[in-house]
Amino acid sequence: MPILKKIWRPLLALLLLFVLVKKGPFDLNQLKFVLGQPKIIALGLFIFFCQVVIWSYRWKLFVDLVTFIKFVKTIQLTLVGMFFNFFIPGGVGGDIVKAIELSKNNTVSRTNALSTVMSDRVFGLFAMITLATAFLGFDYIQEPSDFILKIGLSSLLIFIGMTSALLFLPYIFSLISKVLVSKDSKILINLEKLIKIIHFTFITFRNSKVQLKSFLASSLSQFLAIFYLYSVVSALGVTPPSFLIFFSLCCFGFVASALPIMPGGVGVGQYAFYFLFSNISEEVGKASITAITTLQIFTLLYALIGGIIFALNPAVKHDVEEYERNQG
Repeated sequence: MPILKKIWRPLLALLLLFVLVKKGPFDLNQLKFVLGQPKIIALGLFIFFCQVVIWSYRWKLFVDLVTFIKFVKTIQLTLVGMFFNFFIPGGVGGDIVKAIELSKNNTVSRTNALSTVMSDRVFGLFAMITLATAFLGFDYIQEPSDFILKIGLSSLLIFIGMTSALLFLPYIFSLISKVLVSKDSKILINLEKLIKIIHFTFITFRNSKVQLKSFLASSLSQFLAIFYLYSVVSALGVTPPSFLIFFSLCCFGFVASALPIMPGGVGVGQYAFYFLFSNISEEVGKASITAITTLQIFTLLYALIGGIIFALNPAVKHDVEEYERNQG
């Protein structure tokens, strides 16, 4: 059923939240308390604004390799993309919308535009897993524990897998591309397009200047978000672990939340953070759910701004509708 295909993700996210509330880890009274703290609200609004600016700057690093775009435009498209990722079930995702508009207003193909978005996503995730691996390793050296060891090894395996893929997959894809040149299958043609999109990611991985800037931007974004989460947990009267351990576990939790399973990471993020922090203590686990939920609320608020930008720009709406017709 087409309608079920579009709404299953938000429905599952709501189901996960419902289960958390019913089982007890998700304390709605804690959330109500936090949202009643003006300092926490002001800090969240400011930090999330900074994150939007940083995400826009990071994407622009990759866009600048293929075309020119004004920084203000990248902020607008980042907000619109957030709106589609959060509020539009199924259909066109936020990354697709950004690619459509980038190719519409600039001298770049849609494939190349989409490749900049993918590179931004991949290297944002790569930075998160790199930070998680490094800090979890340092945590284990400082305070050895079976839990930190298990999470650290999981993080290390993901890091090795991503690094190996970025280093060696280009050679495999090069061989595949040579085979696909002589084929005429629709599936193979689409696979060829996907390879072209991914190829840009491999190229930029070898651009040390771009990668350094991207990594620093991602690190700053993570630090701001985690500082906010730490502030929320502390505001609840709960004693969090040392900031180093807190930072490490949050980085790993963000990796799980970043997987494109649920809109805005809702549901998955709560489960991931509770699983990680309940190993410290039950009260820290509950507080971490409240903290990540509060951060997601700010995502929702800024996504609404993206929705307003989308609604006030008929050209963007027309481009998205045209894309959906062509895909249908």
